[in-house]
Amino acid sequence: MNADGFIELDWLAKWNLYSPAKIAVQDGDTGRQISYGQFYEKAARGAGFLKAKYNINPGDRVAVLSTNELEYVFLFFALQRLGAILVPINYRLTQREVDHIVSDCEPKLIVHQPEYKSIIQNLQYKTPSILLSEIPFDAFDPHWNFQAKPDSAVMIIYTSGTTGAPKGAVLSHEMLFWNSVNTTLRLNISQDDCTVIFLPFFHTGGWNVLTTPFLHRGAKVVFLKKFDGDQILTLSEKEKATLLFGVPTTMDMMARSKLFEKVDLSSLRYAIVGGEPMALELIHTWHEKGIPIRQGYGLTEFG
Repeated sequence: MNADGFIELDWLAKWNLYSPAKIAVQDGDTGRQISYGQFYEKAARGAGFLKAKYNINPGDRVAVLSTNELEYVFLFFALQRLGAILVPINYRLTQREVDHIVSDCEPKLIVHQPEYKSIIQNLQYKTPSILLSEIPFDAFDPHWNFQAKPDSAVMIIYTSGTTGAPKGAVLSHEMLFWNSVNTTLRLNISQDDCTVIFLPFFHTGGWNVLTTPFLHRGAKVVFLKKFDGDQILTLSEKEKATLLFGVPTTMDMMARSKLFEKVDLSSLRYAIVGGEPMALELIHTWHEKGIPIRQGYGLTEFG
C-alpha cells in the first residue's frame, strides 16, 4: 500500500525503481532472462502498441491461446497498464469449447501462437487476432500511464466446476494484491526468493500460486512450458530455488526420478502442495530429503 493506505497496483514501476537490474523472469527452456527494468519497459511499450493498433481500453477483454511464454507475462502486465482484462484460454480445449469461451467473453482481440491458428480462423465469434510473437514489446512509447483501478477486473479464468459449461471467474486487481499479501505472510516471500513454475497460465495456479506473489515481491520466477520432473529438479538446484509448488502427482513423479536422490535441493525452504491431499508416505519421502511439505487449498474465484 502507499502512504495514503490505497492499494499499489503498478508493481513493476516500483521494482523498476527499487532494483531494475534484478532478474524478474527466466525461460527455463532457453535460459533467457529479463530484469525488472526490462520487464517494466516491455510492458509499457506493449501497452502503447495495443492502444495504438487495437485501441484497447479499460474493461476490454483480450483472450490468449498460448503455452507459458515470457511474452505472455509481458502481455498480462501490458494489459494491466491499459486497465484491460486478460482471458487465458486452455490450449487443450476443442474447437467447440474454445468457441464457447470466446463467444461468452467477447474479446476485443485474440492473441495466439501459430499452432492454434486454425482454431482462431474457425471461431464463430469474429474479432481481430495477432500472433503473440508479433507484439512489439520493444517499440512504441515506454511511458504509458497505469490506468487500472483496485476494483476493476484484471483477469477472467474459465473454470468448469462440477456441472455445465466453463464459467468465467472474474478476478480484480485488489484480489491479486491481497492474494499476494496473504501468500507472502504464509510463505515469507522476499526479493531473494526463486521458484520454478510449470502450471499453465490458463489455470489459476499458473498465475496466483507463486507467479503473481513473487513478482509483487520482486522475486525471480523461472517458467517452463510443461511439467518435466527431471528438468524441475535440475533447475531448482541450478537456480537455487527457495520454494517449490506441485500437486501430489507431480511430487510423486519427481520423487521417483533417478535424479531425486542426488540432486541438491538444500536451497528449498519447503514445497507447497495443492489440488488434493498428499499421501503421508510421499510426505515422508520429501521430509527425508530435507524438504518440509506445506499443503494448501484454494479456488479459482479467490486465489
